[in-house]
Amino acid sequence: MNLSPEHHTFKIAFKTPFLAGLLFLFVYWLIGFDGITFSDDVYYLLAGQKFWEGTMEVNDYHFSSRWGAYVPTGFIGYILGFDAHKISLISLLSYGLTLFLLLKILPKPTPAWVLVLWFCTQVYFLHFLTKVYPDSLLVLWTCIVPVASVYRKTNPILAGFALVAALFMGFLTKETIVLFAPFPILLFYVDWKNRSLNKSFYIAILITGILLSVAYLGYFWIKFGDPLHRISSINAGHYISEFTYADKGFWSIVRRLTILPIITFVERSYWAWMVFAIPGIAMGLKSGRTRAFEFSLAFLCMLIGFWFMTSTLDFYNPIYLNPRHLIILIPLLSFLIAFGWKEWNSSLEWKVILIFLMLLGTVISLVQLDLKMATFNLALAAGIWLSSWKFSPVLLISILVAPALIAVPYQQNLKQYKNLINTLDKETQNANKKQVIYTHSFLDFSKQVLLPYNSISQGLIVPMYQFPKDSSQFPSRLKLLVYDYYLHAYPEEQEDLDEINYTLSKHYGLIKTYKTGNITVNDYARK
Repeated sequence: MNLSPEHHTFKIAFKTPFLAGLLFLFVYWLIGFDGITFSDDVYYLLAGQKFWEGTMEVNDYHFSSRWGAYVPTGFIGYILGFDAHKISLISLLSYGLTLFLLLKILPKPTPAWVLVLWFCTQVYFLHFLTKVYPDSLLVLWTCIVPVASVYRKTNPILAGFALVAALFMGFLTKETIVLFAPFPILLFYVDWKNRSLNKSFYIAILITGILLSVAYLGYFWIKFGDPLHRISSINAGHYISEFTYADKGFWSIVRRLTILPIITFVERSYWAWMVFAIPGIAMGLKSGRTRAFEFSLAFLCMLIGFWFMTSTLDFYNPIYLNPRHLIILIPLLSFLIAFGWKEWNSSLEWKVILIFLMLLGTVISLVQLDLKMATFNLALAAGIWLSSWKFSPVLLISILVAPALIAVPYQQNLKQYKNLINTLDKETQNANKKQVIYTHSFLDFSKQVLLPYNSISQGLIVPMYQFPKDSSQFPSRLKLLVYDYYLHAYPEEQEDLDEINYTLSKHYGLIKTYKTGNITVNDYARK
């Protein structure tokens, strides 16, 4: 079949931005790895490994039933080997498929390069491209929901099945997908009000939802004797901590529900994406019939959910706005930014509004003494003002890409992950089997990933807080490994370091010490 020139042009316009975006993501994944985060990713790496070894068991810990997070992760490790960087290919695959879907449904007049640019440059979004977290997989499932809804009139049964399947797979990956719970209900109301209701779509949603819910709840009923066991384990897994508000007084909750989200969006660079998406959201909600409508509705469900949702059903505690959790907003926002791009470019009124909001973000950054983010927001405000300049695309690309590229050497130099691995390997290989190495709790927690397949070396790593309190149990020789990255990521561990240093100064003599990069190793013998 011969393609018309218009269709051929559209295929090229689709493929070129997609390939460019995919290439950028791949290169970023290849060079941007700065190591694991010494946190939840350790669990998912190990759980995935255990699953494909046949030793993983679901228990009361709610992470253990996040099959969507660790089963595909473990499969990559099963094929390519237990290496954190290689296993993060699953995140690259998720991002790549998401970008493909977004471009596939993007209306023809909408500039695809704008979507790709904004999709591929958000700093936190890119940071977790090289990590193993459920949020990066959730990027795909949250994108499929509005994409499926776009086809509810042309292919209603398949669209209804795909929408519920995406919600189900998303819930198996991470519970954040529940923010989409109002989405099909609101969609039903809008279609009913507009007299454009396709019953087959909503019947498919209902039947698929019932079948998957029965299978899911039935599993927990059979295994634990309680169909709501997962809900109970989620509640138990969200306890009072430094990141909760209910235990810190009424005004803490008020602050969290008013100004804190805005501050978070600004300081974590989500503000610009939200501001530039506003024209697309306005167009989508106003028309009610374009593809931007489904994405606008999906984004608003997510935004309201993030703003007000509680972390536990036992009491109201607004969730902590972890910037990692917010990466699932980027695909929705990128689509909306592209959709409204021509609208604000041809409207002085829209330009004034966007400039005002970006300047507001600049002021907030200055109040927070964040000069980097203030510069970023101010530069984008200038970019809006100069949008009619013939070199404005180059200016915009520079403003968005520069922070993403600068973040790579900054994070790698801050963490020096390869140096950490080499030092741990060297020290555990050289150490006498009775000579333990005291170090930070987060390194002890991560030792099965840092020193895989080496139980002897892992056994030599001991957290500082476990240093014996009874002097009769003090070891005759020991090493203290201090990793300066703790000052950035885990400053609370300074207390453990101060305590062990005090004990060592009284009871031990320093035999030798050396420093390599951001790591200091001290060798002690008892006096």
